[in-house]
Amino acid sequence: MIQFSVIIPTFNRGALLREVVYALTHQESPGCDYEIVPVDNASTDNTRAVVEEMSTASPIPIRYQYEPKPGSHYARNTGFKSANGEILGLIDDDVVVDSSWVRQMTQPYEDPKVSCVGGRIILRWINGEPQEFLASYREILGEINYGPQFKELTFPVSVNAGNLSIRREMLMGVGGYNPCSAPGDLRLVGDGEVGLCNKVYASGGRIFWNPAAIGWHVQDASRIGFRYLRNRMRINGQSDAAAAYRLRRADKLQVLTHFAKAGVKLGLYSIDSPLQPTEQLVDYMLRRDRQCNYVTYIARILTDARLRRLIEKDNWLDV
Repeated sequence: MIQFSVIIPTFNRGALLREVVYALTHQESPGCDYEIVPVDNASTDNTRAVVEEMSTASPIPIRYQYEPKPGSHYARNTGFKSANGEILGLIDDDVVVDSSWVRQMTQPYEDPKVSCVGGRIILRWINGEPQEFLASYREILGEINYGPQFKELTFPVSVNAGNLSIRREMLMGVGGYNPCSAPGDLRLVGDGEVGLCNKVYASGGRIFWNPAAIGWHVQDASRIGFRYLRNRMRINGQSDAAAAYRLRRADKLQVLTHFAKAGVKLGLYSIDSPLQPTEQLVDYMLRRDRQCNYVTYIARILTDARLRRLIEKDNWLDV
């Protein structure tokens, strides 16, 4: 029988974490032995108390782990290293999984060619409804849907770290989870799950999409607006830049050529600024934010040797 570990990096979301863990302890016919591994990333709320309370009453093993270094990649990799499973699941601390999630995330591994599985993420709003214009940006807010059929994905398509699983042997072989963003560390923004998927592809691994492995991403409508989206676009632009650099790092001329083309594209955005209507202006500003941060972050990588070494780092398990 498959041994499965679910890793949940978490920071100051004790109340929501209770619901996340509860969903994992109430799975229908999971079809495997599994454990839950919440990794507390130096929370200052009641996270530890919530986990310890739930572990005493749960029929499923819940093993609290603590990671003091701020940054979700540190927490994820701590969880991976401490997990007992041959298959490692990963969800975020604001993703509540469906009642068949464990089964849907583990059954595909009966086929030995499966290296990694990504599941569907659906937004679930709390504290009201989102502003209308946000409907066009559901993917930026974390929703992911590659269609209704189980299928193999191909490079450069990636799955979301809020809802995935991977063979332990593969995860350890590619050096763990790359940074998304981390305080300190030279304001490091890395390629996160995109980098992980790229490493899996590069190693000959195969990634599959299972739309039946559903996670509900809880989003607070009261705090999601234009300013939040601009910040997401800033981070996404920098993350895209890190991924683009890593793919081209062996050929510095290719990096410089790519950087020049990105700069030209940014210039075209500046020329093509719409004045109205509002929806077009919002979309323009968001796309320009992303491209601006893409260009400036590549420039930082090229000119800052310390940052460049971090971006080029492949093994984040031994940090």
